[in-house]
Amino acid sequence: MTPDHGPVTPAEPGTEGAPVARADARRGGLVGRLIKSSQATLLLFILVFAAMVAVRNENFLTFANVVNILRDGSYIFIIAAAATFVLVGGGLDLSVGSVFALSSVSCALFMSAGGWPVPLAVLAGIGVGTLCGLVNALVIVYARIPPLVTTLGMLYIARGLTWVITGGRGTQSLPDIFGSIASFRVSGVPMVVFYAAVIGIVAHVVLENMRYGYDVRSTGGNREAARATGINIKRTTIILFIVSGTSAGLAGVLMASRLTSGQPSIGQGLELQVITAVIVGGTSLFGGIGNIAGTLLGTLMIATLNNGLVAIQIDPLWQNVVIGIVLMLAVGIDQVRRARMWRQATRGSARDA
Repeated sequence: MTPDHGPVTPAEPGTEGAPVARADARRGGLVGRLIKSSQATLLLFILVFAAMVAVRNENFLTFANVVNILRDGSYIFIIAAAATFVLVGGGLDLSVGSVFALSSVSCALFMSAGGWPVPLAVLAGIGVGTLCGLVNALVIVYARIPPLVTTLGMLYIARGLTWVITGGRGTQSLPDIFGSIASFRVSGVPMVVFYAAVIGIVAHVVLENMRYGYDVRSTGGNREAARATGINIKRTTIILFIVSGTSAGLAGVLMASRLTSGQPSIGQGLELQVITAVIVGGTSLFGGIGNIAGTLLGTLMIATLNNGLVAIQIDPLWQNVVIGIVLMLAVGIDQVRRARMWRQATRGSARDA
């Protein structure tokens, strides 16, 4: 008879071989961990790229331009923080750019056409994003349509609704107090940067220190093992996509505040930048592995690239080409890293045997 060892417990956090990798890192000391760290490499890339651009354009590293980079990156990061949870949980949300736009124009229309007060319009705009996330979640969980297909469908639905409800025209003449929500400055820094910082801290604490974060990692790392330990996979997945939609809605409302208008063309290609920021930051496309600090660095890289390419007068049309190349490289590096961890786990098991 086969001995009963009880239910299988999923690896924490997220993948086989992690204990071996951690042991190897400890043996290498702090310097060894930094050298092997993808985040340290990413930070080095950002610093080197910034220095190279600064040589070509002396205004690149001025306080005003650094604030511009942080401001532009904040909208990406607010969505990317939630996208980190989705990818760590083994999912994918391609609809965030379109939901971002739909929430933005909805909020603007609630105020301009509906005459709604600013607080109610803001909540309603965010609620549009939450509703889109809920629809994604229910279709994925109960209709069992893969996240890739479901969120791709929502991408087209939300973008189509954005053009339909606006008639292809932007919404102007929004209240000044609404514009101050994102653009009001503290010591020269727009409020949206502070919102993004708070969201990042909360997301980090939840993912690293709370039970829901462990459930997400377990679900993405080994779904069957997670189910065997009593984790509610359906509930975990539903929350993931609701939060993703809500974050896209919040970022869209903040963008409407920054522009003091609702523009149906915004957010096109945003999902590519969000996914790239998350994966470049070390989150695995295949689930189980990832952290918010890495996503923050990935977002800073995207924002710095976007700003830097313009600063050295590279055609903006080339930005997506560069981002696409970075995404392909990041996924390739992720594959190599997973293969290396698998080999370490295999050698560790052989030694234990």
